[in-house]
Amino acid sequence: MMRRLFFLILMVSVFASSEALGQQRALNELTDQDCLGAGSASVLVYDLELNEELYFFDPHRALPTASIQKMMSSAAALHHKGEDYRFLTQVGFTGEIKDGVLHGDLIVVGSGDPSLGSEYFPDYPSISKMKDEVVAKIKQEEIRTITGGISVHVSSVRGQHVPGGWSWSSLGNYYGAGHWGLNIHDNEFKIYFNQNPIPGNRVSIDRFDPAILDYTLQSEVITGPEGSGDQAYIYAAPYSNDGVIRGTIPPGNGKFSIRGSIPDPPSYFGKILKESLSKQGIHMKGEVRIDPASPEKWSNLVAWSSPPLVEIARVTNYESVNMYAESLMKLLCDGDDEVDHHRCGVRSLSSFWKSKGVDDQSFFFTDGSGLSARNTASARSFVSALSAIYRQREWYDTFVSTLPKMGKDGTLKYMLRDYNGSGTIFAKSGYIGRQRSYAGYITTESGRLLAFCIILDNYSCSGIRMRNKIEAFLISILKK
Repeated sequence: MMRRLFFLILMVSVFASSEALGQQRALNELTDQDCLGAGSASVLVYDLELNEELYFFDPHRALPTASIQKMMSSAAALHHKGEDYRFLTQVGFTGEIKDGVLHGDLIVVGSGDPSLGSEYFPDYPSISKMKDEVVAKIKQEEIRTITGGISVHVSSVRGQHVPGGWSWSSLGNYYGAGHWGLNIHDNEFKIYFNQNPIPGNRVSIDRFDPAILDYTLQSEVITGPEGSGDQAYIYAAPYSNDGVIRGTIPPGNGKFSIRGSIPDPPSYFGKILKESLSKQGIHMKGEVRIDPASPEKWSNLVAWSSPPLVEIARVTNYESVNMYAESLMKLLCDGDDEVDHHRCGVRSLSSFWKSKGVDDQSFFFTDGSGLSARNTASARSFVSALSAIYRQREWYDTFVSTLPKMGKDGTLKYMLRDYNGSGTIFAKSGYIGRQRSYAGYITTESGRLLAFCIILDNYSCSGIRMRNKIEAFLISILKK
């Protein structure tokens, strides 16, 4: 009997040791010289219930975060404002109405809502619907002439609207859209090209959708080889009236679109609103202007409430929307006297996580989204933040609901395609050039709950090979 018991203990020990060796081997393969000979890695897997570090590789090393930075901004905003918080955008007027004439301005008061007119939220008003509502209200007031103009108030978000660390090659493209006091349609638009079937030939621009008034882009785009995909990039600065598009699009005979960023969203919304009024026979004598402060006295016409903050955070993390992450970071600023909400947001984000026990010597934030290469943090920074979230149940439940499930949702949909086990991963991914990062929560096949972070920087192998290594390591952890 004792011999049998000894044999069983020995077999369990051998099996456990073999399993541990397999997982350690997967970590070694993830961080070996094959891909990271001249690169860096920071990896940590942590058991949240046993408070035990399971696997790690240089966990204190601060490396570029890329889009896993959005986790820090979205989690902090949800904790600070609550999941039900909503932005409110209002349209009204100053002055008085007499004999069909508004002696004053039409005003738009922005709140920093990133989701206004967004295609991510089909149950909320589109740009077209919003314009129709304003026109209907003005007609209801029997206004036929407006002596003033359209005053767009943006004091809710002051200071720089695009972080200084973002690259020139990002700014004109949809992922380089900044965040203003008034945002519209995710601050992006589509550019449709007339394709050409012959590689090397120039392609022309067909149209913008939605149309961007007083904005010109010169196309230097040519037709690329078959299967080359979208390799066209817009070079344009915020507030500019022109720019250039360079690169290639695939050959063909139809239309091909890429996404650009609206250079001045508050002015854009004012202009399309004025154009819509004119088409309905409502004459406006003044022009569109941007006002830094809201009027003391005005009358409301229309108000639009945003989706709950948890839904905005979910889009932020599922779709990795940089502009949304910047807006969430700025929600940490409570002072009405802030001169620069971006700077305040970065400072407040750092202070928030320091207050939650995350070592401020291992993270350095320059934006809320991770698009800047100057954002750096260690794997231990992220795991410490994930652990702090886990310790507060309501916060944890809300935050996890905003993370995509690996292999199923959002930017993680195509990960773990060869895994068929019962384990799950809810996480955020990041990618900039030769950098990949993943962070989130793992529930293993045996039911263990883990927090993890993987940051790999300056790898030399292909992106596909690097991703395969990451998948192999994660699958080995799922099987625990």
